[in-house]
Amino acid sequence: MSEATSGVVLAGAAALGAYEAGVLDHVVRRVGPEVGRRQVFDIISGTSAGAINAAALAAFADDPASGATRLCETWSELVLGQTIRPSTVELLLLLLEAPGVPSQVARALKIRGARGGLFDPRSITSLLTRKLPLARVVEHLAAGKLQALALSATHVATGKVAVFYQTAGEVAPWTSNGDSILIRTEIGVVHAMASAAIPLVFPPVVIGGEIYCDGGLRQLVPLSPSLHLGARRLLVVNPLAKQEVSDDQARRDATTSPLYLAGKALNALFLDRTEVDVARVDQLSNVLRAGRRRFGPTFDAELNAELGRMHVNPLHEVTTLRIGPSRDLGKLAVELVTSSAFAKRERGLVGHAMRCLAQSGPTRTGDLLSYLLFDGAFAAELIALGRADARAHHAELCELFAAPERTARAG
Repeated sequence: MSEATSGVVLAGAAALGAYEAGVLDHVVRRVGPEVGRRQVFDIISGTSAGAINAAALAAFADDPASGATRLCETWSELVLGQTIRPSTVELLLLLLEAPGVPSQVARALKIRGARGGLFDPRSITSLLTRKLPLARVVEHLAAGKLQALALSATHVATGKVAVFYQTAGEVAPWTSNGDSILIRTEIGVVHAMASAAIPLVFPPVVIGGEIYCDGGLRQLVPLSPSLHLGARRLLVVNPLAKQEVSDDQARRDATTSPLYLAGKALNALFLDRTEVDVARVDQLSNVLRAGRRRFGPTFDAELNAELGRMHVNPLHEVTTLRIGPSRDLGKLAVELVTSSAFAKRERGLVGHAMRCLAQSGPTRTGDLLSYLLFDGAFAAELIALGRADARAHHAELCELFAAPERTARAG
């Protein structure tokens, strides 16, 4: 792989995934043309909600600007009452897992396809099936408009990371310690939905007789697949990377609230290891740079030759750029749900439940509310914020994705 091989890694954060669409829109519409790259991303990977965005980006690899527009439109068209629909059958299965409940009833529900979750995902699945022509990914790979697509999920039976990936050529397996399951396949909406199936919120997904759920359980920011597939310049977009944290009295008072704890549990799920993984990549790159300065330009090759004799994967210098929201998205969610416009638009059961959550304030329920607010108006605000935050990093983005010859001339 070339040092110019670029990639984007998209983290998971349920409804907050709309923020990523805004960042991507700025990159493909503004950064790409400025650096002379119509296809900005060679390798695309995502997990949880980021898997949906990654799949959309790959489906339109031949026309990234149109793909970004379609992605933003899809998020902005969400209707809360249609997208978040409580599922009686799925909820019953959750309740029937309690001891003492007749097992034949639970078996009957499972025969009907129930797997346990608060909400019915069929409306989201139908929307993505209509909007995302994922069958075209094969064409894009063959035409060289894309090098690889990877979506991460969690294999429920083993608890391991499952990486569904699609490439034009052969890729050597990159896991040697058995901590990942690598599945080369033609990626479809079912794989994106499996990666985004938050436990207890959405039911897990069956693929090939195996059960999968949210990839964020084991791999929030899917750096590993991107790196092993050959990316050397990485844009990492994480909607939770800059959430505000304060130790004020209101936050301490909220710690006994089940809703506050539910939001923090999702934070733990979605934030786990993010900064650690990116920092590790940056540190290894610094080691390689220092080695070349100290021991000469052949340092990388000699080091990797030695690693090869030890049957260890080679190391490569990787340049990373992280982008996260500049506002507290929990506060943003509460502001929208408590507005008169939301009250007029959402009069159903789900809208009422959201307003009840919002009444407790951003400190107590903002995190939980922001994850569940699959609402077009909220998505539009997140998209606008994503564009603005990407615009603030415009110069860095141009430097990251500039063609090697342009970088050399600039230097």
